[in-house]
Amino acid sequence: MKIRTTDQLDNAIDHDLGIRKRHLTSLKFTFERSRNHARTVVGYSAVCLLYANWEGFVKHSGLCYTNFVFHKGLSYQQLSNGIIATCVRAQIKGLRNSNKVSLNRDFVSLLRDCEEQKPSIPWKSAIKTYDNLNYEVLEEILAIVGCNQQPYESKKAFIDERLLRHRNCIAHNGHDHDFDVEDFSDLYSGVSWLME
Repeated sequence: MKIRTTDQLDNAIDHDLGIRKRHLTSLKFTFERSRNHARTVVGYSAVCLLYANWEGFVKHSGLCYTNFVFHKGLSYQQLSNGIIATCVRAQIKGLRNSNKVSLNRDFVSLLRDCEEQKPSIPWKSAIKTYDNLNYEVLEEILAIVGCNQQPYESKKAFIDERLLRHRNCIAHNGHDHDFDVEDFSDLYSGVSWLME
């Protein structure tokens, strides 16, 4: 899908968010109606689905944004540093592994001489969650799309030490001795806030 206008961008993100919110609301009701003997298993499933929707929403939103920027046809000069970094990521990786000054010189020339050029933004591969959307990965995605990280700083412990830790433990071990079914309500509220 080509996203060319801010209305299309808003609609694509809002549509995805709406579907995810309906799924999470159904999940919450299923959890609350589950019988005591099944509540832990339903809670485990719910934690994995909460995390999956959180990761999926962040990735989808980031891809929509990079798709939008790609289709605007902007020059290097008009792009944010985060988007430029995605465009020149391969060259940057090559520099990291080389001691050759000529490669560094060529890279600097690329940046200086191409301000008016319109790069091909690799929007389909720009946003990576690495199947482990912790706070550090979120910071990288926010840097690419140019979002303020400050609102999420207070949620670092929630993301890493609660949501991700419970999800990883359940997904990799099949159980989590630290998960209390009473935690679900806070996890649900936290994920809903993050996606909003």
